[in-house]
Amino acid sequence: MNENIFRAYDIRGNAEQDLTPDVLVKIGFVLGNKVKESGSDAIYVGHDSRLSCQRIFTDLCVGINSADIKVLNLGLVPTPMVYYATNVGSTSHGVMITGSHNPKDDNGLKIVLDGGPVSGLDILKYVKKVESCATNEANIENISFEDQYIHEVVSKSSTSKKLKIVLDSGNGAAGILAHKTFVALGHETISINQEPDGNFPNHHPDPSKEKNLEQIKSKISETNADLGLAFDGDGDRVGLITNNGDFVLSDHIIMMLAEYYLKQTKGPVVFDVKCSDELGKMIEQNGGEPIMEKTGHFNIKNTIKNTNAILGGEMSGHIFINHEWYGFDDAIFSGAMLSKIVAESGKSASDIRDHFPKTYSTPELNLNVNDEIKFQMIETFLREMDFADAKINTIDGVRVTIDGAWGLLRASNTSPKFVLRFEGDTKDSMLSIQERFEQNLRKVFPDLDLNYH
Repeated sequence: MNENIFRAYDIRGNAEQDLTPDVLVKIGFVLGNKVKESGSDAIYVGHDSRLSCQRIFTDLCVGINSADIKVLNLGLVPTPMVYYATNVGSTSHGVMITGSHNPKDDNGLKIVLDGGPVSGLDILKYVKKVESCATNEANIENISFEDQYIHEVVSKSSTSKKLKIVLDSGNGAAGILAHKTFVALGHETISINQEPDGNFPNHHPDPSKEKNLEQIKSKISETNADLGLAFDGDGDRVGLITNNGDFVLSDHIIMMLAEYYLKQTKGPVVFDVKCSDELGKMIEQNGGEPIMEKTGHFNIKNTIKNTNAILGGEMSGHIFINHEWYGFDDAIFSGAMLSKIVAESGKSASDIRDHFPKTYSTPELNLNVNDEIKFQMIETFLREMDFADAKINTIDGVRVTIDGAWGLLRASNTSPKFVLRFEGDTKDSMLSIQERFEQNLRKVFPDLDLNYH
C-alpha cells in the first residue's frame, strides 16, 4: 500500500496503481466502523466524472457494507452535493470520489464524518490495522437532493435583474446541475462543455489556470454575455470571467463576497496563505476580522467552524460561504451569489473588478519536486534561506514580506510540487521578491529545475 496517498486533507493517488480494490475495501471498512461508532447506520457516497469512479465506488461500498453500514448513493454529482446531503439529509457522513484537479488517471476520496472534514492521515492509522473483513451483501440505495438543492440556492441568490451568463464545467461533474440551477434563477444561461466526460476532451477542468479559459472567453465575446463562470472537475472551485473576458483573481472574488456579506453582518473572514495582502486590508476596512490560515479545504472549513466566520476563500478558487449557508466550498452557490452581486450592483463585472486595489502578482506557480521529501525540503529551505530585514510567516511553508512585497513557498498537499506566488505594490517590487526567492532556491537546492508550470 502506498501510504503517500493518505494526505493532509484527503486521499488521492493514481486510480489503478494506488487505489486498488484491497486498499479501497479497507478504507470503506474503516469508514463504515467510524459511522457505526457515531450511532448512525448510513453514509452518502457520490462521484465525479472520472473514468475510474464506478470501479472505485464498487470496491469502496464492499468495505462500507462489510461494516454493516448502508450506502446512500448520490451518483454522479459535484462534491458540494455530498456536503449538502450531510447537512440536510438523514446522516452527517459522506464520501466524494474525486480526483479534483489532478490528472485524469488519478482519483481520490474527500471524507466527511459527523459533519466535519477528515484528514487522510487520520484514516491511514486505522487502515493499517485492518487485516481482512467479511464481505456482506450489498446494501445500497439511490437517493437525490437535486431539486431541494436547486430550490434552496434559488431562494438565497435570486434577483429581479437577469443576466446573460456563460458556464464552463470542463466536462466535469458540475455541468448539468449548474445549468439547471442558473436556468432556475432565470438567467439566460449558455453552457459549454456541460456533459460529464472523464477524458476531459476540451481542456483540463481547472479554472485557476488561464490556459483553460480560452473557450469561455471566446463564448463571452461571441454572445456579448455579462459574465462567465468556470468550474473545476468536481464543482467545488469557481473561476469568474468578466464581460470583457478578463480573468478575475480569486483574491478579488473573495473581496466581492466579503464586501457584500460584511454589509449584512460583521465577523471573521478566513483566507489562505496564498492570498493577497490587500484582501486582509479590505476586510478590516469593511469592519471584518481577517484570519489567514493554511491552504486546504480541511483547514479553512475547520477555522470557519471554530470562529463562526462569515466567509472563507482560497486563492485556488475554493469559496466557503457560511452566512445563511453551510460553510462548505460550493462553486455553483458561490457563482450564483456572484451573479446576484453583479446584477444588483448596476455595474458591469469588469467595473466591479476594477474597483478593487491594483497590485502586481503572479498566478500560482509550480515546481516539480519529489513527493516523498517535499516537506523536508521546505524545512531545509527555512533553515538555510537568507532574507535580511524581512517579516517571516511560517504558518504554511514560508511567506516572506519585504517593503510592501511578499513571496510564498510551500509544499502542495495534493501533488508532487512546490507552490509559489509573488505580489508587490509595483511590478519592480514583485519581480524583486521573486528574484530573492529564486536566488535562495538556487543556493539551497542547486539541482532544482526552476522552470515553472
